[in-house]
Amino acid sequence: MNVLVIAEPSALQQAVCHWFEARERAFRLVAPADILGLGRADVYNTVVLDLATLEGLQRGNELSLSGESRHHLIELLEASASPFIFLSDGRVFDGDYAPINHRETDNVQPGSVAGARLSAVEHLLERHIERRVILRTGPVFSNQPDNFFVRFFQRLLDGGDIALNSQLKTCPTHVADLARVISGVIDQVACGANNWGAYHYNSSSPTSAYEFAEVMFAFASQQLDLDQKATSLVVQESALRIEPAVPVLRCEKILHDFGIKQLPWRSYLPQPIKLLCEKQNP
Repeated sequence: MNVLVIAEPSALQQAVCHWFEARERAFRLVAPADILGLGRADVYNTVVLDLATLEGLQRGNELSLSGESRHHLIELLEASASPFIFLSDGRVFDGDYAPINHRETDNVQPGSVAGARLSAVEHLLERHIERRVILRTGPVFSNQPDNFFVRFFQRLLDGGDIALNSQLKTCPTHVADLARVISGVIDQVACGANNWGAYHYNSSSPTSAYEFAEVMFAFASQQLDLDQKATSLVVQESALRIEPAVPVLRCEKILHDFGIKQLPWRSYLPQPIKLLCEKQNP
C-alpha cells in the first residue's frame, strides 16, 4: 500500500521518508497548498499521512491546512475509505489538569490555542473518518532550526549562566524516533491491522529543561571547549523551558496494539549534537 505524505520540507518529513525508503515503501509528497488539486484516484488504496498540521502547530499556532483543504481531504477519504494517520500532540490535555500522565481514554481538555486547534481537528476526524489513527506525541526536536533543541545548543555556545526551568516535565521526542513509530504503524495498517482511534507515543523518561540541558552539556563538552565560555546551568523556574510545553503521555496502548516500544530520548542526542558541534569545528 502506498503512502501519501502531506508535509512541508522539514526534518520530520525527511526522517519519515528515510524510513519509507529503507523499507521500500512507495510514497508521494504533497504540500498542504496542493491538497485541493487531489482527486479520489490519488488516495485510493493509499495510507494518507498528515505531518503538516503537527509541524505547523509545534512551530507556532497556525494551521498548515486551510479549512477548505481539510474538508476536501476528508471528502476524499470518506469516498475512498482509505486509512488516515493524523499527528497530534499532548496539548489536547493542557487544561487545568496538566501536566500529568495522560491515557488515550482521558477527556480532552485543551488550555492553549494550539491544543484547541488540534482538538478541533481530532473531533472533526472522529465524526467523519472511521479508519483513522490519531497519533499524539510530545515536543518534537531535531538538529534543524526552529525547535527548542537548537535554541538550547546555541545558548550553550553563547556561554555564561543559562537559567532553566526544572519543574515542568515533558517527554521530548526526536524526529527519528517518531518516524520509526509512524513507519511501524503504517506497516501494520497496510497489512490489515484493524486498530483505529487515538494512540500515544512520546519518548520515555519525562524531563525538565534543566535536566535535558545537563545531558546536552555533557555530550557537547566532549567535542567543544565549553569551559572556556564559562557555561553554567542555573535553576530558575521562570526561565527557559522545553517548548512547546506538552503534557506527558502514557504509551501502553500503542505497545499493546502495535507492539511499538518507547525508546529513551537520551539515546537520540549524541548524533544531532555531534552534527551541530561539527559545524562549529569545520
